[in-house]
Amino acid sequence: MSVKQRIQKLLKELNKGVYEKEEIMALSLLSAVAGESIFLLGAPGVAKSLIARRLKYAFKDGKSFEYLMTSFSTPDEIFGPVSIKKLKDEDKYERVVEKYLPGADVVFLDEIWKAGSSIQNTLLTVINEKVYRNGEQEIKVPMKALISASNELPKPKEEENLEALWDRLLVRLPVEGIKKKENFDAMISEKLDSYTDTVSADVKIENKTFEEWSKTIDDVEIPENVLNVIDVIRKKIQLHNDKDDKNENQIYISDRRWRKIVRLLRTSAFLNDRQAVDLMDCFLMKDCLWNEDTQIETARQMVSGAIEQYGYKLQFDFNSLKEELNEFREEIKEETKVIKDSRVEEFDEDTKGYYELENPPNNYNKFIDQDSYELLTSEKQNIRLYYEEYNSIRPDNVWKIKKGKDKFHISVNDVEYKLKTIVTGEKRQQTRKPNEYTESAWDKKIDGYLDVTTQQKDELEQYRKKDLEHLRTNIFVAPEMANVVESHLAKTLEEIKKYEVEIRSIQNGYKSLKDEEIVVE
Repeated sequence: MSVKQRIQKLLKELNKGVYEKEEIMALSLLSAVAGESIFLLGAPGVAKSLIARRLKYAFKDGKSFEYLMTSFSTPDEIFGPVSIKKLKDEDKYERVVEKYLPGADVVFLDEIWKAGSSIQNTLLTVINEKVYRNGEQEIKVPMKALISASNELPKPKEEENLEALWDRLLVRLPVEGIKKKENFDAMISEKLDSYTDTVSADVKIENKTFEEWSKTIDDVEIPENVLNVIDVIRKKIQLHNDKDDKNENQIYISDRRWRKIVRLLRTSAFLNDRQAVDLMDCFLMKDCLWNEDTQIETARQMVSGAIEQYGYKLQFDFNSLKEELNEFREEIKEETKVIKDSRVEEFDEDTKGYYELENPPNNYNKFIDQDSYELLTSEKQNIRLYYEEYNSIRPDNVWKIKKGKDKFHISVNDVEYKLKTIVTGEKRQQTRKPNEYTESAWDKKIDGYLDVTTQQKDELEQYRKKDLEHLRTNIFVAPEMANVVESHLAKTLEEIKKYEVEIRSIQNGYKSLKDEEIVVE
């Protein structure tokens, strides 16, 4: 039995009598194997504790610890009472940890935010290092899964201790009640004893196997396209935070958290019988990025968008190819086309001693006489402007006028006006057919570009064969998410083909050139 078959059978048996919680059970098991903690957000009575009770049966001889936190909870209730015997006989302050959190494989802490700071601080070390300091000795904690729950989110701004604890709870899932009528009817009708172990011995995970898996998971490959997706998501988060001027809806992911996320992806790949993470595993990140329930949809869109737009695209560096083609076009243009511009701009000689303003200040002040124009300096002068009849005089025709930015402009009351001109001559383009040597060199460039696109298509096909085989069979990701990956594959292939068309168009362009000269606009 492969690892994947074993996990599939294990999940099937863990989900017996549990309705519409398959995803939560699967992600709880995944988190446990990855050595990470999970947080369940939901109202009372939606089977949060049931998940933890069932999960302990995934491990051979698994022990569980379950506790409902209150603001009055003490460390004795979580980590065990102080041993009176040790204190009396040996003067040592040690706790009796058996049957408490330090001795459990699966831990469920309900209403975790109500715990006091002394409990929270101890939990930080237990979660992060899997050790508990009991008096003078450090105990290696067998805890494989910490499932915490609450019907509300923490408020780190109000209590500093909560921020560090919240950061260590990697996977965050909202939990709702049963939706489908048939499942609800079965739930209220059938008997379920969550304390009865119904998991077959052959699929239970032994401690030795757990440790072996943990070592193997560290060797799972992280392909370049997965790293690209993570990089894109980080940039999307930064853009999201930059738009949040009030700093109220920021998404903060610590470096430690990113490292934990990658281990979760590696674990998913391993439990799916793969030696490398793929894009389907990347969808798991959506449950690791949000801090507020209002960010759940934002996180989902960030992850899906990054996978759909950039999953393979960045792998092929289209921007680099685009830049090379633009440079190649410029090279061809410079080599084969020469512009001869004999156009000259000058004043119209038929102006009868006046120059006309384009867009004049009004219809009655449109002309300046040439004599006045010739006397203009950079200093303002009182100069008359005239109507169409040139010598028509109005009381308001005297203006403050000086030279403009060039000889075809004047400044009237500090506003620049263009004087009407005419353009003589023409602009001609001379096209030269490339010589045989140049054309041969360009053909080699074209072959090189087409070799690149052919290689890209081959690589994409390899991804298609390798990834599509697993897309819809990922244990921890809904099959419909494969549509996003498949859509991106198709779009990426289409983009490669567009570049091929563009490359051949460039080649056809220079091969069809002939020696000629034409007037251009």
